[in-house]
Amino acid sequence: MPDAEPLSRQEIEQRLSALPGWQLTQDDGTLQRTYHLAHLPAAIFVVHVAGIQDELNHHSDLTLGYDSVTVAITTHAAGARLTTKDFDLADRVEAIAAGHGAR
Repeated sequence: MPDAEPLSRQEIEQRLSALPGWQLTQDDGTLQRTYHLAHLPAAIFVVHVAGIQDELNHHSDLTLGYDSVTVAITTHAAGARLTTKDFDLADRVEAIAAGHGAR
């Protein structure tokens, strides 16, 4: 399927430039962002992100801290490389973050 094809470095940089606050991890090139918000809203934010993941049938690693949520995304089916699916998920997460008070 075309959306599981790894993106080129140029495509990754282009898509990443449209996602302020997101970065590539140095160790494995995972797309990642940590959001900061109050404790209870953090848990609600995670539930909302999980619903989006189910809708897209593409899942990230979510780490819930006391006042933070880290979203780490990669496509395992593409050899743990970044694909369009990863950036589509990041776009959707970013679109709901402000509504949860995430910064």
